[in-house]
Amino acid sequence: MPRLSGKVAIVTGAGRLGNIGVAICRSFLAEGARAVVATDFRTDSSDEIETLIAADGHAGAFRLVRHDVTSEADWQQVAKAAVDEFGQLDVLVNNAGISVHGGIGSTSLDDLHKVMAVNHDGLFLGIKTCAPYLASAVERFGGGGSIINNLSMASYMPNAANIGYHVSKAAGRMLTVCAALEYGAQKIRVNSVHPGVTMTPLIREGLEDYVRSGMWGSVDEAESALAAMNPLGIASQPEDTAHAFVYLASDEARFVTGASICHDGAIGLRY
Repeated sequence: MPRLSGKVAIVTGAGRLGNIGVAICRSFLAEGARAVVATDFRTDSSDEIETLIAADGHAGAFRLVRHDVTSEADWQQVAKAAVDEFGQLDVLVNNAGISVHGGIGSTSLDDLHKVMAVNHDGLFLGIKTCAPYLASAVERFGGGGSIINNLSMASYMPNAANIGYHVSKAAGRMLTVCAALEYGAQKIRVNSVHPGVTMTPLIREGLEDYVRSGMWGSVDEAESALAAMNPLGIASQPEDTAHAFVYLASDEARFVTGASICHDGAIGLRY
Protein backbone atom coordinates (compact mmCIF):
# COMPACT_ATOMS: atom_id res chain seq x y z
CA MET A 1 0.00 0.00 0.00
CA PRO A 2 1.29 3.52 -0.74
CA ARG A 3 2.95 5.08 2.29
CA LEU A 4 0.81 8.24 2.37
CA SER A 5 -2.48 6.75 1.21
CA GLY A 6 -5.42 9.03 2.04
CA LYS A 7 -3.42 11.88 3.53
CA VAL A 8 -3.89 15.57 2.73
CA ALA A 9 -0.88 17.86 2.93
CA ILE A 10 0.05 21.53 2.70
CA VAL A 11 3.54 22.20 1.30
CA THR A 12 4.82 25.78 1.36
CA GLY A 13 7.51 27.15 -0.92
CA ALA A 14 6.43 24.88 -3.76
CA GLY A 15 5.87 27.37 -6.54
CA ARG A 16 9.15 27.16 -8.39
CA LEU A 17 10.30 24.45 -10.76
CA GLY A 18 13.36 22.57 -9.58
CA ASN A 19 12.99 23.27 -5.89
CA ILE A 20 12.58 20.90 -2.97
CA GLY A 21 8.95 21.90 -2.44
CA VAL A 22 7.87 20.71 -5.89
CA ALA A 23 9.83 17.47 -5.40
CA ILE A 24 8.04 16.90 -2.09
CA CYS A 25 4.63 17.44 -3.69
CA ARG A 26 5.40 14.95 -6.46
CA SER A 27 6.74 12.38 -4.01
CA PHE A 28 3.72 12.74 -1.70
CA LEU A 29 1.32 12.21 -4.58
CA ALA A 30 3.34 9.27 -5.90
CA GLU A 31 3.03 7.71 -2.44
CA GLY A 32 -0.76 7.93 -2.51
CA ALA A 33 -1.52 11.26 -0.86
CA ARG A 34 -5.17 12.11 -1.42
CA ALA A 35 -4.33 15.75 -2.09
CA VAL A 36 -1.49 18.23 -1.84
CA VAL A 37 -2.04 21.97 -1.52
CA ALA A 38 1.15 23.69 -2.66
CA THR A 39 1.70 27.32 -1.75
CA ASP A 40 4.17 30.02 -2.66
CA PHE A 41 4.52 33.79 -2.59
CA ARG A 42 4.98 33.74 -6.34
CA THR A 43 3.11 31.48 -8.71
CA ASP A 44 4.63 32.53 -12.04
CA SER A 45 5.65 28.91 -12.68
CA SER A 46 2.19 27.56 -11.89
CA ASP A 47 1.38 26.46 -15.44
CA GLU A 48 4.62 24.50 -15.80
CA ILE A 49 4.25 22.88 -12.36
CA GLU A 50 0.62 21.93 -12.96
CA THR A 51 1.59 20.45 -16.33
CA LEU A 52 4.29 18.40 -14.60
CA ILE A 53 1.86 17.15 -11.94
CA ALA A 54 -0.71 16.32 -14.60
CA ALA A 55 1.91 14.31 -16.50
CA ASP A 56 2.44 12.35 -13.27
CA GLY A 57 -1.27 11.54 -13.31
CA HIS A 58 -2.26 13.59 -10.24
CA ALA A 59 -3.86 16.75 -11.64
CA GLY A 60 -7.08 16.41 -9.65
CA ALA A 61 -5.22 15.98 -6.37
CA PHE A 62 -3.01 19.07 -6.66
CA ARG A 63 -3.62 22.75 -5.98
CA LEU A 64 -1.13 25.62 -6.19
CA VAL A 65 -2.16 28.81 -4.43
CA ARG A 66 -0.50 32.13 -3.69
CA HIS A 67 0.49 32.42 -0.04
CA ASP A 68 2.56 34.85 2.00
CA VAL A 69 3.83 32.72 4.90
CA THR A 70 4.49 35.85 6.97
CA SER A 71 0.78 36.69 6.97
CA GLU A 72 -1.41 35.11 9.64
CA ALA A 73 -4.50 35.93 7.59
CA ASP A 74 -3.02 34.10 4.59
CA TRP A 75 -2.28 31.05 6.76
CA GLN A 76 -5.83 30.95 8.07
CA GLN A 77 -7.21 31.21 4.55
CA VAL A 78 -4.96 28.47 3.14
CA ALA A 79 -5.59 26.01 5.98
CA LYS A 80 -9.35 26.56 5.93
CA ALA A 81 -9.53 26.26 2.15
CA ALA A 82 -7.63 22.96 2.22
CA VAL A 83 -9.94 21.51 4.85
CA ASP A 84 -13.07 22.90 3.19
CA GLU A 85 -12.16 21.29 -0.14
CA PHE A 86 -10.65 18.01 1.00
CA GLY A 87 -12.26 17.55 4.42
CA GLN A 88 -9.06 17.08 6.41
CA LEU A 89 -5.44 18.07 6.95
CA ASP A 90 -2.82 15.51 7.96
CA VAL A 91 0.60 16.89 7.03
CA LEU A 92 2.17 20.35 7.04
CA VAL A 93 5.52 20.91 5.36
CA ASN A 94 7.10 24.27 6.14
CA ASN A 95 9.47 24.50 3.20
CA ALA A 96 9.35 28.19 2.22
CA GLY A 97 12.60 30.05 2.73
CA ILE A 98 14.63 33.03 1.52
CA SER A 99 18.21 34.20 1.86
CA VAL A 100 19.88 37.60 1.88
CA HIS A 101 23.65 37.32 1.75
CA GLY A 102 25.81 39.38 4.08
CA GLY A 103 27.52 39.39 7.46
CA ILE A 104 26.51 41.40 10.50
CA GLY A 105 28.33 44.49 9.30
CA SER A 106 26.83 44.42 5.82
CA THR A 107 23.29 43.23 6.58
CA SER A 108 20.63 45.83 7.32
CA LEU A 109 18.15 45.29 10.11
CA ASP A 110 15.36 45.37 7.54
CA ASP A 111 16.98 42.55 5.58
CA LEU A 112 17.49 40.51 8.75
CA HIS A 113 13.83 40.99 9.68
CA LYS A 114 12.78 39.98 6.16
CA VAL A 115 14.68 36.69 6.36
CA MET A 116 13.51 35.95 9.91
CA ALA A 117 9.90 36.70 8.95
CA VAL A 118 9.87 34.03 6.23
CA ASN A 119 12.26 31.43 7.64
CA HIS A 120 11.17 31.55 11.28
CA ASP A 121 7.91 33.46 11.71
CA GLY A 122 6.41 31.56 8.77
CA LEU A 123 7.09 28.29 10.62
CA PHE A 124 5.54 29.63 13.80
CA LEU A 125 2.39 30.80 12.02
CA GLY A 126 2.06 27.56 10.07
CA ILE A 127 2.31 25.42 13.20
CA LYS A 128 -0.03 27.65 15.18
CA THR A 129 -2.65 27.80 12.42
CA CYS A 130 -2.60 24.19 11.25
CA ALA A 131 -2.24 22.35 14.57
CA PRO A 132 -5.98 22.38 15.38
CA TYR A 133 -6.71 20.70 12.04
CA LEU A 134 -3.80 18.27 12.30
CA ALA A 135 -4.90 17.13 15.76
CA SER A 136 -7.82 15.23 14.23
CA ALA A 137 -5.49 13.18 12.02
CA VAL A 138 -5.02 10.64 14.81
CA GLU A 139 -8.64 9.61 14.23
CA ARG A 140 -7.73 8.62 10.65
CA PHE A 141 -4.15 7.46 10.92
CA GLY A 142 -2.22 5.68 13.63
CA GLY A 143 0.68 8.05 13.22
CA GLY A 144 -1.40 11.16 13.89
CA GLY A 145 -0.62 14.51 12.32
CA SER A 146 2.82 15.45 11.04
CA ILE A 147 4.63 18.78 10.78
CA ILE A 148 7.96 18.79 8.95
CA ASN A 149 10.19 21.87 8.84
CA ASN A 150 12.84 22.23 6.14
CA LEU A 151 15.71 23.84 8.04
CA SER A 152 18.95 23.16 6.15
CA MET A 153 22.33 22.25 7.60
CA ALA A 154 22.70 26.01 7.94
CA SER A 155 20.98 25.61 11.32
CA TYR A 156 24.15 23.86 12.58
CA MET A 157 26.92 25.42 10.50
CA PRO A 158 28.02 29.04 11.04
CA ASN A 159 28.64 31.27 8.06
CA ALA A 160 29.78 34.85 8.56
CA ALA A 161 28.79 35.72 4.98
CA ASN A 162 25.14 34.68 5.32
CA ILE A 163 24.12 35.64 8.84
CA GLY A 164 20.36 36.01 8.34
CA TYR A 165 19.82 32.61 6.74
CA HIS A 166 21.89 30.66 9.25
CA VAL A 167 20.46 32.40 12.32
CA SER A 168 16.89 31.99 11.10
CA LYS A 169 17.38 28.28 10.42
CA ALA A 170 18.94 27.76 13.85
CA ALA A 171 15.95 29.47 15.44
CA GLY A 172 13.67 27.16 13.45
CA ARG A 173 15.45 24.13 14.93
CA MET A 174 14.63 25.26 18.47
CA LEU A 175 11.05 26.08 17.43
CA THR A 176 10.73 22.53 16.08
CA VAL A 177 11.69 20.80 19.32
CA CYS A 178 9.56 23.17 21.42
CA ALA A 179 6.58 22.44 19.18
CA ALA A 180 7.25 18.69 19.45
CA LEU A 181 6.94 18.98 23.23
CA GLU A 182 3.83 21.15 23.09
CA TYR A 183 1.84 19.16 20.54
CA GLY A 184 2.84 15.61 21.40
CA ALA A 185 -0.21 15.15 23.61
CA GLN A 186 -2.37 15.92 20.57
CA LYS A 187 -0.52 13.21 18.60
CA ILE A 188 1.07 15.76 16.30
CA ARG A 189 4.65 14.91 15.44
CA VAL A 190 7.02 17.81 14.69
CA ASN A 191 10.34 17.09 13.03
CA SER A 192 12.90 18.81 10.84
CA VAL A 193 14.95 17.90 7.79
CA HIS A 194 18.34 19.52 7.29
CA PRO A 195 19.51 19.25 3.67
CA GLY A 196 23.10 19.88 2.77
CA VAL A 197 24.09 21.07 -0.68
CA THR A 198 20.99 20.52 -2.81
CA MET A 199 20.89 21.82 -6.35
CA THR A 200 17.85 24.07 -6.22
CA PRO A 201 17.32 27.44 -7.92
CA LEU A 202 17.91 29.19 -4.58
CA ILE A 203 21.27 27.46 -4.14
CA ARG A 204 22.30 28.22 -7.71
CA GLU A 205 21.46 31.90 -7.19
CA GLY A 206 23.61 31.86 -4.09
CA LEU A 207 26.47 30.29 -6.03
CA GLU A 208 26.11 33.00 -8.67
CA ASP A 209 26.60 35.59 -5.90
CA TYR A 210 29.82 33.85 -4.89
CA VAL A 211 30.97 33.71 -8.53
CA ARG A 212 30.37 37.46 -8.86
CA SER A 213 32.43 38.01 -5.71
CA GLY A 214 35.33 36.14 -7.32
CA MET A 215 35.28 33.14 -4.98
CA TRP A 216 34.74 30.75 -7.91
CA GLY A 217 35.07 31.06 -11.66
CA SER A 218 31.69 29.54 -12.51
CA VAL A 219 28.59 28.00 -10.96
CA ASP A 220 29.69 24.55 -12.15
CA GLU A 221 33.04 25.03 -10.42
CA ALA A 222 31.27 26.16 -7.25
CA GLU A 223 28.93 23.16 -7.35
CA SER A 224 31.83 20.75 -7.75
CA ALA A 225 33.73 22.39 -4.90
CA LEU A 226 30.75 22.21 -2.56
CA ALA A 227 29.99 18.60 -3.48
CA ALA A 228 33.59 17.67 -2.72
CA MET A 229 33.17 18.99 0.82
CA ASN A 230 31.14 15.94 1.89
CA PRO A 231 32.51 12.38 2.10
CA LEU A 232 30.22 11.14 -0.68
CA GLY A 233 31.54 13.77 -3.06
CA ILE A 234 28.13 14.44 -4.61
CA ALA A 235 25.45 17.11 -4.37
CA SER A 236 21.91 16.11 -3.51
CA GLN A 237 19.05 16.64 -5.94
CA PRO A 238 15.64 17.82 -4.69
CA GLU A 239 14.18 14.37 -5.38
CA ASP A 240 16.72 12.83 -3.00
CA THR A 241 15.70 15.14 -0.18
CA ALA A 242 11.99 14.53 -0.74
CA HIS A 243 12.34 10.92 0.45
CA ALA A 244 13.07 12.11 3.99
CA PHE A 245 9.84 14.11 4.01
CA VAL A 246 7.84 11.10 2.81
CA TYR A 247 9.16 9.04 5.71
CA LEU A 248 8.35 11.68 8.35
CA ALA A 249 4.88 12.24 6.87
CA SER A 250 4.11 8.52 6.91
CA ASP A 251 2.86 6.38 9.78
CA GLU A 252 6.20 4.58 9.65
CA ALA A 253 7.45 7.54 11.69
CA ARG A 254 4.65 7.33 14.29
CA PHE A 255 7.21 7.26 17.14
CA VAL A 256 9.46 9.98 15.70
CA THR A 257 9.06 13.54 16.97
CA GLY A 258 11.47 16.31 17.84
CA ALA A 259 14.00 14.68 15.51
CA SER A 260 16.43 16.38 13.17
CA ILE A 261 17.28 14.39 10.05
CA CYS A 262 20.57 15.58 8.57
CA HIS A 263 20.20 14.84 4.87
CA ASP A 264 23.61 16.24 4.10
CA GLY A 265 26.00 13.60 2.79
CA ALA A 266 27.76 13.97 6.17
CA ILE A 267 29.02 17.46 5.37
CA GLY A 268 28.13 18.31 8.96
CA LEU A 269 30.90 16.02 10.17
CA ARG A 270 33.36 18.58 8.84
CA TYR A 271 32.18 21.05 11.51
